[in-house]
Amino acid sequence: MKILAVLVNYGTEQLKYLEQVVDSLKSFTKYEVTVVVNSNIPIINPKIDLVNVIELNNYQLLPLTCRQVIWDHKDDFDVFIFGENDHLFLEHHVDKHLEYTSFLPEDRITGLIQYEENETGRYYPAYHWIYEWDFNSVEEYGGKKFAHFTNLHQATFIITKEQLHKIGARYNFTQFFEPSGYSEKCKVNTDIYQFGGMKKLICVSEFEDNLIHHLPNIYINGDAGRAKQRSDEQRMKDSLNMLLS
Repeated sequence: MKILAVLVNYGTEQLKYLEQVVDSLKSFTKYEVTVVVNSNIPIINPKIDLVNVIELNNYQLLPLTCRQVIWDHKDDFDVFIFGENDHLFLEHHVDKHLEYTSFLPEDRITGLIQYEENETGRYYPAYHWIYEWDFNSVEEYGGKKFAHFTNLHQATFIITKEQLHKIGARYNFTQFFEPSGYSEKCKVNTDIYQFGGMKKLICVSEFEDNLIHHLPNIYINGDAGRAKQRSDEQRMKDSLNMLLS
């Protein structure tokens, strides 16, 4: 199967993370992976197949340009990945997405939960403020349990060609779909789950397989000017126990 992975990069600050992400994508053994990076600066990395250097007045819109690249190649690949330059895709993320898609109803789509970690443990930056698991949303398919997490943002998405075409039949895939409470940067992925006609589920019975590492680990303590937003590992474990009971 052929995968197109389109990543967004801004500036030089996180090039070390981008290198890790590209290395991981190119290490996949079951898939032929093409990596495209949309960036505001030139990047020299022989493992990247194409770097598009893009100049914009509003660089909050740089991630959206990745959806244009995906749509331009909508018939050329089997699976499409979008990601910010600091989220570590692993091969099993694609394996699981394809497995779940094979038996989930067409109006369901699976996603990932971001995590960070340091010497004190693992933390979940999306689990903050009003966001919570919907404890009444548990559904079972293929002998596995799934549930809805109310924060749709994961800074990434994985979709099949069929899912891409389905969404593209509803909206112009290259533009934001409808107004929402998420920022322009976040809407590049949240639009998929909020307006794409498929309810986002997380496989809670295989929770570890559906985590994606936010490599900078900056939300734990609010480093680099970021807000301190997180839940600790115990809160997540307690919630998972409730969902699986």
